[in-house]
Amino acid sequence: MRIHMPRRGRRRAFTLVELLVVVAVIALLIGMLLPALARSREAARSVQCMSNMRQLGVLTQSYAHDYRGVMPRSQHSAFPHRVAPWGYAFFAYITGDSYKSDDVAWRNVLNGVYRCPRDSRTTRWSYGFNVYFELSKAEIGSRTWNRVSAAPFPAATVLFGELKDNATADHAMAHFWTQYSSTPEIAADRHGRTCVHLYLDGHAANQSFLVSFDRARGRDQWNPATAH
Repeated sequence: MRIHMPRRGRRRAFTLVELLVVVAVIALLIGMLLPALARSREAARSVQCMSNMRQLGVLTQSYAHDYRGVMPRSQHSAFPHRVAPWGYAFFAYITGDSYKSDDVAWRNVLNGVYRCPRDSRTTRWSYGFNVYFELSKAEIGSRTWNRVSAAPFPAATVLFGELKDNATADHAMAHFWTQYSSTPEIAADRHGRTCVHLYLDGHAANQSFLVSFDRARGRDQWNPATAH
């Protein structure tokens, strides 16, 4: 008795045309996914930047609480008043230790809380303190805003902004923008067409720079006297 074994089907290989179609489909999918991944990465960087700014807001409030409501200062006026500029003053709040120029902890803070992920610099901070909060009457010819409670509209008054890549200071000379029509030292397009602002009430917003300062329309959210 002969036993007939079932024949195995012949395995059909992919044709060249089919392989090219598969490759084309994969390339198409990659082309569709890459922009989405890039947008997600940029959105994550913006979120991290806003988180950094919010931390600066908390640190500002902590400093003011410890100094009876007095605002911190930047390099613009800190040394004549014999206090540390905000970046060094906040260091102790972040690390629990005093500033040391050669300390690894300082580099970690500088490239952590003080650094926007979209800022490629590693030796300067990304954020600038609004100098209005440390100006004297001689500089602005009006009342001063040196106390955290002085601004009438804290939710509309800018506290920190993002500095341009060529900025070397730790502050924004916002009063010069109106007094002398100087160019703002703010990185208005760091996040595409927007930049992150931190307001005195502690909230951060990724928005057009024109929302906070528009010379043509007379808008100035950096000056506590005109912010509303």
